[in-house]
Amino acid sequence: MTVDAYIKMVSYPLSLLSTPVWLFDVEQLQVLWANAAGVALWDASSLGELQQRNMTLGITRTVRERLNQYCDDLAGTTDSVTEHWTFYPKGRPCSYECAISVVDAPNQQSWLLVNATRQDTASDSDTLYRSSALLHTSVCVSVFDRSGVLKYSNPAARRMLGAGTLTLPERFINADDWRSAHDALTHNAEANIEAQMMTAAGPAWHNLNLELCPDPVSGHRSILVSETDVSDRHAAQQLVHQLAYSDTLTGLPNRTSWLSQLESRLEQACSRRRQTAILFVDLDRFKLINDTLGHALGDQLLIAVAQRLNSCLQDNQYLARLGGDEFTLLLDETQTGSQSVKMAHQIIEALAMPIRIDGHELSITPSIGISLYPLHGSDANLLMQQADLAMYAAKEAGGGFRVFEPHMTTQMQRRLQIENHLREAIDQQALQVHYQPKLCAVDGHVIGMEALIRWHHPTLGWVSPNDFIAVAEETGMIRDITRFVLFEALLQQTQWASQGYLVSIAVNVSPVEFRQDDFVVTVRNALRATGARAEYVELEITESMLMADSNAVQAILANLTSLGVKLAIDDFGSGYSNLGYLQKFPLDSIKIDRSFLSDGEISPVIELIIDVGKTLSLAVVAEGVETAAQSDYLIAHGCDQLQGFLFSKAMNAQSATRFLGAQEERCMHWPNATVVAA
Repeated sequence: MTVDAYIKMVSYPLSLLSTPVWLFDVEQLQVLWANAAGVALWDASSLGELQQRNMTLGITRTVRERLNQYCDDLAGTTDSVTEHWTFYPKGRPCSYECAISVVDAPNQQSWLLVNATRQDTASDSDTLYRSSALLHTSVCVSVFDRSGVLKYSNPAARRMLGAGTLTLPERFINADDWRSAHDALTHNAEANIEAQMMTAAGPAWHNLNLELCPDPVSGHRSILVSETDVSDRHAAQQLVHQLAYSDTLTGLPNRTSWLSQLESRLEQACSRRRQTAILFVDLDRFKLINDTLGHALGDQLLIAVAQRLNSCLQDNQYLARLGGDEFTLLLDETQTGSQSVKMAHQIIEALAMPIRIDGHELSITPSIGISLYPLHGSDANLLMQQADLAMYAAKEAGGGFRVFEPHMTTQMQRRLQIENHLREAIDQQALQVHYQPKLCAVDGHVIGMEALIRWHHPTLGWVSPNDFIAVAEETGMIRDITRFVLFEALLQQTQWASQGYLVSIAVNVSPVEFRQDDFVVTVRNALRATGARAEYVELEITESMLMADSNAVQAILANLTSLGVKLAIDDFGSGYSNLGYLQKFPLDSIKIDRSFLSDGEISPVIELIIDVGKTLSLAVVAEGVETAAQSDYLIAHGCDQLQGFLFSKAMNAQSATRFLGAQEERCMHWPNATVVAA
């Protein structure tokens, strides 16, 4: 059936009505047909003129949405909606009570049948304005009976509610919000609340005003509800709160949130006379991993660690990330202090298993510091400082956990003192380079010298490298120290060469410096500035610096090799010991970690390392040789070079030169070597 035939069929009985009636195409916004009274209502000269009239000029966006809502609500039913409408034919307003229903039009079109049943000739202007505003407003207005059953909703509310039949209490996602609103209505006859409500589109945050009033039809007490969607504002507030109080990387609470929680917990502990424990967790060697494998992988590692720490939590325990690789926990403590110790063990166990990220198997260990309230004080800042001191004590002890003890304050003061004086020493060029010889295991002649940084302070005396190198790496001062040692050592090698001593010079490279874009340029400039021969320069790098096995690391090593310098792996066997990279990278020698010769004992692993070196044509150097028995063992098993206190400690340049001069006498007594230089 054609559209015209369908309209003719539908309109025939309607044309007999005396009240205005018309068919309206919602999609085209066009009057399809009207009876004589309808043509008169619209002040049209004829039906044809009305059908051609541009109706879009008087229809706003909210009116269009309301018309579409009628189609959605009434489609497939014989129901109708009665509303008060104001029309503006040719600009003149007239008000009618209209019955609206949906016609099953051909081709799934949306047609409304409108019957203006009664004209409101006596309506005052105020009533007309309020009626029009109720229909056009975007605010959702609804009327519910006292049990919460919906009695009326304006077009905006119908769009929001859809075809759902939930009662008002059922629309509240959180039942506590409804109870709060209901209590306010009971006591004050009105309520204002922001709550998460169920809508046709799903849960949404709404601002609601509820008021008890008489039902305009029945006169019974009813609830008038007006609500607006504030989901965007609520989401923005949540984002602001998240940025202010959450760590964007791990999703854990951040420092700001932690400090607030700590103050609150201490107040509760004071009022309840309970103990509280603070645990500071710092990841050992994280900076090394971050520098060698890159910050992107470091971030993934932090996320994985946060997840493992989170898995350790129980009720009423609070975990936060303070920044970097520092995490902190709050927990209720017993009188014996056992809970914090138990948690420390759980954390160590949780992080014991390697973490696999992008093909890398990373082993990470924590250093944990613990302070207790009120045993160690009642001030939040003081307790945090004490937990931090205990964490540093644990780190210096090689990891694990430590509970705060008063003497740790003195240790931290010394560390801060070292940091401040170290900056001055670098600026004033007060650091010194000493040299420890490496001897040929066959005849005892000096093959090379390892350049080692030393620091003598006017009041502190000799400061151990174990104390200030760690500080330098944490503060970034290690870059300046590495470059200073490199230039000084190469200059000394040149001077020895001019005196007839052709010995190699070995320089330890910091992981921080190794990853710098300009490190290769720094080495090239040092060679040019000092005149040192590249084939007599050896750079010692650690196994961990090769963990990334990335294109960047390979490029750095290739560029260094192109300069002619030698490459050695320092402390081999102390950590990762992946034999695969010994073949992959352009290495020249490996240094057996001194731990295999510690306490005068000899580890059988040494034999294996020497055999690997021989197989791969790498020179094998043993450091930390302190006894003749160790020396004899190493020589007997084919170690290439020996280094240690048995032969000499690190010396200043003058003493090292004298050591070179005594080479002939030393070789005569080899292998029965004794200390030549003090």
